[in-house]
Amino acid sequence: MNEREKNMLWLRLTRAKGMGPISIRKLFLHFQGVEKIFAAKESEFGKVEGIKSGIARELQEKEHREWAEQELEKTDRAGVTIIAMGDPSYPENLLQIPDPPVVIYLKGGLKKEDQRAVAVVGSRNYNEYGEVMARRIGAGLAKFGITVVSGMARGIDSLSQAAALDGGGRTLAVLGSGVDVIYPAEEKDLYRRIIERGAVLSEFPIGTGPAAENFPQRNRIISGLATALVVVQANNPRSGALITARFALDQGRIVYAVPGNAGSPWSKETNRLLKQGAVLAEDAEDIVLDLFPSLGIKPEQLGPLFEKAQKPGNLTIEQERIYSLIPESEEGSVELDYLIRKSKVGASQTQSFLTELELFGLIEKMPGGKWRKKLSSL
Repeated sequence: MNEREKNMLWLRLTRAKGMGPISIRKLFLHFQGVEKIFAAKESEFGKVEGIKSGIARELQEKEHREWAEQELEKTDRAGVTIIAMGDPSYPENLLQIPDPPVVIYLKGGLKKEDQRAVAVVGSRNYNEYGEVMARRIGAGLAKFGITVVSGMARGIDSLSQAAALDGGGRTLAVLGSGVDVIYPAEEKDLYRRIIERGAVLSEFPIGTGPAAENFPQRNRIISGLATALVVVQANNPRSGALITARFALDQGRIVYAVPGNAGSPWSKETNRLLKQGAVLAEDAEDIVLDLFPSLGIKPEQLGPLFEKAQKPGNLTIEQERIYSLIPESEEGSVELDYLIRKSKVGASQTQSFLTELELFGLIEKMPGGKWRKKLSSL
């Protein structure tokens, strides 16, 4: 079965009544192939938790087949590529979330390095400080080869994406409309630039307009494509930026917030995020220093910034907590389980912080999986 035929089946799946991204993912993982889903008997679907009866008949509906054929013709005419859940080029970050889009409509191109991505979002209404910070963070991330993900919305989103492009970087825009519908219309030049130096993506069919109900659904993809999310400004507790932040937290992403003046309406919600445990970010360097091991950035790529990070006084609170638990004597060393138990930051985070401290040159791993402070750093 060729790629076009497989895309036809994926599109038909999206039209099946009562089937959403979560249930379709369950089917894909169970049957290990979209063609096997369509070949399965009704009794086999009963083995998949949460799948309604009658799905085998539903998948064979003639109207779904006709719609999928028309949709493929539309994508051809619009110069749009379809990437389905089972495609090797499907973004790995998205596969980690509970409800990844079944198909992605794409204009432009994805690259492997787009896995090294940070989302930047914020209010459509902003002040001068918000504009400066959006541009600074967008350009700063691009400097380190980090792809900026956002929604191309007017305001903070488009400012950060334009700055990433101006800085020679890549950016991905996730739309709440069909990928062929430019919204907002005044961002047509940015839309063109993003296609040339990144990609515009959507899970909505060709020609879909920017309906209000599409945007919360779109926001889970913005956070899902990225390793972390930065909220620059937000003045409404129901804003799209905060919806995206909630998705990011649910997806296990780190949420950063740019601080603002106390009492400023523009920064009211970002300051609230900081009170609730978001990580403070004053520039892109704060984010890069925190994330570089998980982003696949080598220490030598950080230059002087890495030398700054190597100083114990510049560690985060969590890194300092782990560092303080590791013995300083040449003979002393501690096991991972001890550090997990004493630090109380969780197993995966403890391992991550140990990796960071090791990359900083502050600790070293000993035989038997034990750790000690690196003698040269004492």
